[in-house]
Amino acid sequence: MAHVTKGSLGARPERARVPDYLAHEGLEHAERAQAAVQGTSDPFLRFVPVAAAVMAVLAGLSSLYGNRLAERMLKLGGAAVLSQTRASDTWAEYEADSLKAHVTQAASLIASDPKERKQLAAQVRTFRNRQPPLRAEAERLEEDRTAAVNDMDSSELKKLRFDVGTALFQISIVLASIAAMVRRRPLFIAALIGGALGVLSCIVGLLL
Repeated sequence: MAHVTKGSLGARPERARVPDYLAHEGLEHAERAQAAVQGTSDPFLRFVPVAAAVMAVLAGLSSLYGNRLAERMLKLGGAAVLSQTRASDTWAEYEADSLKAHVTQAASLIASDPKERKQLAAQVRTFRNRQPPLRAEAERLEEDRTAAVNDMDSSELKKLRFDVGTALFQISIVLASIAAMVRRRPLFIAALIGGALGVLSCIVGLLL
């Protein structure tokens, strides 16, 4: 029988919480872009401030959601460790009753007094009757532990997608600002592509 052990979750590296991306940081880039494109003859570049502002809002939302997922992962990790520890303790109690039952049964076989044998047999039954509920409780706790770990892994995958999305939005905002300052359409196109990839990454995170 494979019983849970306190080290079975493995050593998971502590994940640092990424600071929330503040939307006003991106909006500052949008304001600078607005000033930079004043008087430009390229109508395409006039959309730079709007695009930068939209990506700033998206970056803030994806960062916020990613960090909420990180908090959820911490809670699930604590629940998994607690369930694992309780399961280990329950299995230990189960095995202790099994050992007591074996020892008491052996003692009843060599006891010469019928009354003593009867008392020992009753103790054996008591130990045996306690084992099924303990086994059921230990298995339930193991299932709770496994469910928490699986949920934590799923949240980690979601968080990774949102972190990637946030990074892409931030890079795209900077590219858009540079495009406005140097007035280069290819840079703005690259920023739009980066923003679209950021949206795609967040959508994938929501669907996981």
